[in-house]
Amino acid sequence: LGLIFLLLARAIGAPSGHQATSPVAAVCQWLGYINLGLAAFNMVPGYPLDGGRVLRAILWWISGSADRATRWAALTGQAIAFLLIAFGLGRFFLGENFGGLWLAFIGWFLLDAARSSSVQLNLTTSLRGRRVADVMESNCTTVPGYLNLRDFIDEYVLHSGSRCFVVTNNHQTVGIITPEQVRDVPRENWEQTSVQSVMQPLASVRSVPPDMPASEALELMAREKLPQLTVVAGGKLLGLFSPTQVLRFLQIYSGHGEQPQGKQAA
Repeated sequence: LGLIFLLLARAIGAPSGHQATSPVAAVCQWLGYINLGLAAFNMVPGYPLDGGRVLRAILWWISGSADRATRWAALTGQAIAFLLIAFGLGRFFLGENFGGLWLAFIGWFLLDAARSSSVQLNLTTSLRGRRVADVMESNCTTVPGYLNLRDFIDEYVLHSGSRCFVVTNNHQTVGIITPEQVRDVPRENWEQTSVQSVMQPLASVRSVPPDMPASEALELMAREKLPQLTVVAGGKLLGLFSPTQVLRFLQIYSGHGEQPQGKQAA
């Protein structure tokens, strides 16, 4: 795009190395410079910029390890981000004003992106080989649908470490409810609001099989912006898969090769 706009500016009336002679040529000239500058910045070898991805590919080719290459590229991205922040702040205190702050802001953005890439890599590595059945919360507490929210909080949530509550009506599972859903209801209305009126109907919750890779389930939740997934096999609800449960799983089993007891999928 940068080259196209510069060629267009030259054809309209902006000789190479000179100022444009018309407003249209000036706009094309500046668009050319801006796009070339953006391309150059994106080729900085700091992951996850395009240049960082190129560096990652080279390191992957040299080391033979995608994880190690991603980690090195992310660390390089963080180092470059710190340099940009320091350089930008230095320019700001030397009197560059907004220009220096802008560079520091870009460095901060790159630092945040590089750290996010490292976190994503650690998450993917920790969940490698794990299935939804290994991570899900299977010991879901059964709650009657007629119960009001005040009693639900007092009798179930406060006395249980569980975040998986299955709502039943006439011994039939009709939905699920989480403490987050209760927070949306004003506290003064808890006694007049039933669990069944707040729950998420089971038919409206996206379900996944227990043998689905846990990383794929997380990607599905992120892509479709889902708060949780139900785990179903043979028409039977087996448990609940949520980011909270994934974090809890990683805190306990991260770095260990063994599967948690009692969670082996059939």
